[in-house]
Amino acid sequence: MRLSGVAGRKRGFTPVIGVTASLKEAASLAAHQPLGRLVQTDLDYLESVIDAGGVPMILPPLVDPRMAEVLLDGVDGLLLSGGNDLDPGYYGEECAPELGVTNPERDAFEIALLRLALGRGMPVLGICRGMQILNVALGGTLYQDLSSQLGGNVLKHWQETPKWQPAHEIEILYDSHLAEITRCQDTKVNSYHHQGIKEVADGLVVTARSSDGVIEAVEYYNLSEQWLLGIQWHAEMMREVGTEHNSLFEAHVCAAERSALRRAAA
Repeated sequence: MRLSGVAGRKRGFTPVIGVTASLKEAASLAAHQPLGRLVQTDLDYLESVIDAGGVPMILPPLVDPRMAEVLLDGVDGLLLSGGNDLDPGYYGEECAPELGVTNPERDAFEIALLRLALGRGMPVLGICRGMQILNVALGGTLYQDLSSQLGGNVLKHWQETPKWQPAHEIEILYDSHLAEITRCQDTKVNSYHHQGIKEVADGLVVTARSSDGVIEAVEYYNLSEQWLLGIQWHAEMMREVGTEHNSLFEAHVCAAERSALRRAAA
């Protein structure tokens, strides 16, 4: 059986997980202070990595994409976090009227970071926007806005309820790595997105959908060759609701440890 939890980790080595961050405009704290920009990462991501036995390291998107390789030297796994919309130019489309805020610096940095990580065989977990980045970087496309592009049968994928509260159910492919990791074939998830995967990139397999058909998870067709998993919901916000959400971070940390140990032994 594949190692998918903290119990499967070896002692004496703690993998470092690079967590991508967003850019935010900061309000002035006082009249004499100028407006600035903040690098921001939700604490839930960092706590989820720590709870899973890893050490999180925030990766700021202000760095020149050419320096992404230097940053990767300091981590064993990559977690692509959620955030703003991805520029549709990356998948050959014009901006739709419903497109939200984009950030060119973050887009360029994360695409470069991801491609380099995959070139190294580094384990990658993508959450929400992170799953969408995975798909686009590998050649797939997105719905720029689910409600306007898929019609009236689409579920409400943006909730106003507390972050840990489920918004809808998903069905998980029974023979997928996701099912093995979570030990679930269906579960309830939260939902904070208006975009979603349209055309699935080559090499990725859809492993979960909501009842309206929206893709909720993808994984690389062979996780033993390249550990690559993307989920549309925010598992980091639900880690106290069910063990299936914690298990995603535990599996990622374990994969990062095994990958680092293999590289050290080579």
